[in-house]
Amino acid sequence: MKDLAQSIQTQLLVSMLDGSRVATLVTDPSQPDNPIIYANRTFETMTGYPLSETIGQNCRFLQGPGTDQLAIQQLRDAIRKKNEITITLKNYKKDGTLFWNRLSVTPVQIEGHSFFIGTQTNVSVEYRQRAELTNKESEIEQLMLPIMTIHDNIAAVSLIGEMSPQRFNLLTQKLSEFVQKSGVDHVIIDITGLYWNHESPLTSLLAVQDVLRLMGAQLYITGISPKVALSLTGTNVSDEQLQTFSSIQQALAKIQ
Repeated sequence: MKDLAQSIQTQLLVSMLDGSRVATLVTDPSQPDNPIIYANRTFETMTGYPLSETIGQNCRFLQGPGTDQLAIQQLRDAIRKKNEITITLKNYKKDGTLFWNRLSVTPVQIEGHSFFIGTQTNVSVEYRQRAELTNKESEIEQLMLPIMTIHDNIAAVSLIGEMSPQRFNLLTQKLSEFVQKSGVDHVIIDITGLYWNHESPLTSLLAVQDVLRLMGAQLYITGISPKVALSLTGTNVSDEQLQTFSSIQQALAKIQ
């Protein structure tokens, strides 16, 4: 490259930038409002804004009603302090289409003059896939905790697998919402299919019971196996605190 004429080097550099999959901007903070003085063709393709509408403007024209103001303030602070920053913003194309923009800003000094180089990557697919995965996980959690009405005033749910604190929080939320909506007075939680490696789930079940009591409902725990019975005797949780039964039939007989 050093042996090439300056004009050829410049043309090659521009061609490389225009052919890049990453949008690139250069801004000049010495001018009012830190305007864009260079943008590659990828920026035009990504945002829909032609270079004639980009050069001389501040980058904020990509912002919109959904752009996080806290993130914008972090970006402004970094620029003011001339610090590097990488941040993901909700931006908008010229046609109003929303996209997630991973923006990296780097300050540079060239012959005593300050510039900011910004690279932008459209990461909308990544964010969409992440949201879809979160929704799927939520749907799976919901399906794993089905609440059924087995009598007019009695609801039941079976716990299967290992219950994490997150699943117990979801269980508490779902049960409290169900009690409020249906008005049932009795809730049976069957733990026949539940397993755990370390901490007993009984403390978490007590927390569920406390919430249901505040809502006027009574909790009954069924599926007490010998293993669970042994773990119960080894804790501070007694059968006076939790109403426990070996089977759902026993709990129904108690209720009725």
